[in-house]
Amino acid sequence: MPSLSKTLTALALLTQTLALTPTKPLNARASTCTPKAGGSSSVDDVPAITSAIASCGKGGTIVIPAGSTYYLNSVLDFAGCTGCDFQVEGLLKFSSSTSYWEGRTAMINIKNINGLKIRSLTGAGVIDGNGQNAWDLFASDSSYARPTLLYITGGSNIEISSLRQKNPPNVFNSVKGNTKRVTFSHLKMDATSKSDNEPKNTDGFDIGASTDVTISNVDVDNDDDCVAFKPGCDGVTVTDITCTGSHGLSVGSLGKGSSDTVKNIYVSGATMINSTKALGIKTYPSGGSHGLSTASNVTWSGVVVDGCDYAVQIQSCYGENSEYCEENPGNANLSGIVIEDVSGVTSGKYGAVTSNLNCGSGGTCDVKIGSYTVKPKSGSGKVLCANTPSDLGVTCTAGASG
Repeated sequence: MPSLSKTLTALALLTQTLALTPTKPLNARASTCTPKAGGSSSVDDVPAITSAIASCGKGGTIVIPAGSTYYLNSVLDFAGCTGCDFQVEGLLKFSSSTSYWEGRTAMINIKNINGLKIRSLTGAGVIDGNGQNAWDLFASDSSYARPTLLYITGGSNIEISSLRQKNPPNVFNSVKGNTKRVTFSHLKMDATSKSDNEPKNTDGFDIGASTDVTISNVDVDNDDDCVAFKPGCDGVTVTDITCTGSHGLSVGSLGKGSSDTVKNIYVSGATMINSTKALGIKTYPSGGSHGLSTASNVTWSGVVVDGCDYAVQIQSCYGENSEYCEENPGNANLSGIVIEDVSGVTSGKYGAVTSNLNCGSGGTCDVKIGSYTVKPKSGSGKVLCANTPSDLGVTCTAGASG
């Protein structure tokens, strides 16, 4: 048995060792950083924000305070913001410089980031793309290349929520690069021109190569696709969305210069106001450099049409004229396409025609329509069809095109 003195010595050494071992408080919190704004549009606040990301980006919080304006005169890159929470309670306003932004891909660049939240806890945060100058220049020079407001490529577990996005020079939000698990929710998005030049190409969401993207409780007022399901997207859920002035909830375009696939899309609870179409599929025909277009397992359910030109439009001759498509008919493979519970009234632009369904004669048209009650502005409605199945679900009139 050890002596009492040896036991006391051992206890003393143990006590010293424990005292020297660093400990972390049980309730330790990640750091919070508030970048200092320059206070003038001539001062670029991007360096201050990227410095805050460098300090607090790994699991911390970066705050843009309420009542503040941060002027962003260069690309805001979220490199290093892993597991971080970027809270916008004030205004992020990008510069309107057409020379700086020409040819740039993104204004907000999120590349290979895992675990990022960009949100407003109060719902008052605004991201302003300040795109008027870009729209005006594009109206006179269509070669002018404009950036996307928020561009996500690669990475996973990204949340964009409870913000207002306004006036992007080009697309609002883009997801590609095999990104996984992205959520957009409770967003107010609007592009409003102060001149006669329209805010062209302001797609609300371009969802490309990615899996598990969710869009919910979103209000979009723009001048192009509200949501575009682009080549490579797999597993997109859209619920409770309102789109005004758009080109609809659109699959495609597909097959322009390669073989493209879109699959596993579910849309539910959409209100479509004054749009060129409420929902649709755009595929290039065969021939030339065009590839094969494939869309499978796509559902639109619970769509309300309010003054749209078409309720549904399927185009198998997208991007080409009718003479070309007579020689090179559409060959898209459409399978498991379900359109159900579509109601409302069209604009009357096409008279009694409420939908135009032009499937390619050289492809597959597995389309089913149920509970379709859309009416024209006056009189009885009709649906134009070509190469559609006999069990389509609506009464067809010949003459579909496009």
